[in-house]
Amino acid sequence: MSDLDAYKKKSNTTGTQWITLWMSVKRILKYQPVAILESGTGSSTMVLAACVKKLKAENSDYNGRVTSMESVAAWHAIASENLPEKYREHVEIILGPREKFEMGFFRGYVHSNIPKRNYGFVLLDAPAFDDDHGLSFCADVFKIMDFVTHPTIHGVVDGRASSVFVLQTLYGPSAARYYHSLFAASFSIPKIDFRDPKNNTPKDWLCTPLGRLVYRKFRSLHG
Repeated sequence: MSDLDAYKKKSNTTGTQWITLWMSVKRILKYQPVAILESGTGSSTMVLAACVKKLKAENSDYNGRVTSMESVAAWHAIASENLPEKYREHVEIILGPREKFEMGFFRGYVHSNIPKRNYGFVLLDAPAFDDDHGLSFCADVFKIMDFVTHPTIHGVVDGRASSVFVLQTLYGPSAARYYHSLFAASFSIPKIDFRDPKNNTPKDWLCTPLGRLVYRKFRSLHG
């Protein structure tokens, strides 16, 4: 807590809500991912790094590392300067200006320059996802599906309701439960090649008796 308090004073950041940090710590300690992707650098970076330190102390064979992406140059400079020395060996903070990302009938934004590593956990809290056309969503978790080999990607979404909406639309509500009182959701979703023609058909819709359309293509896969 002293590290978090000191970081907030130096960076003028409001920090990450406690429920998001709690969910992230719980899942990282459970699944022990070697490559962790943080979409949005901040005080949460220290918490993820502390998880890596803990796992390394308990298992000498564990060699985890946090890749923290920041899309804004000014925030990248602040984060790089203020990260405590004891966490630096466990974290790489990378500047990745945001770029558009399209996937099926969704449009979002991702960080550019994400290193191609086999990420097993993602904390999704950036980049900014609004533009002249309105709101979109944060899509880093889908971008990395182009190169990760893990069959399942675990993660937590902090606040980004539109990102959770996309997860629920593709995989079903149980894949990422989002409660308005929490403004966060955890998820475990399968790696999918959305460019595979087999996954781009109009035959995977369910129409309810009340006329509601549900996209059911991947709903049985998220467990």
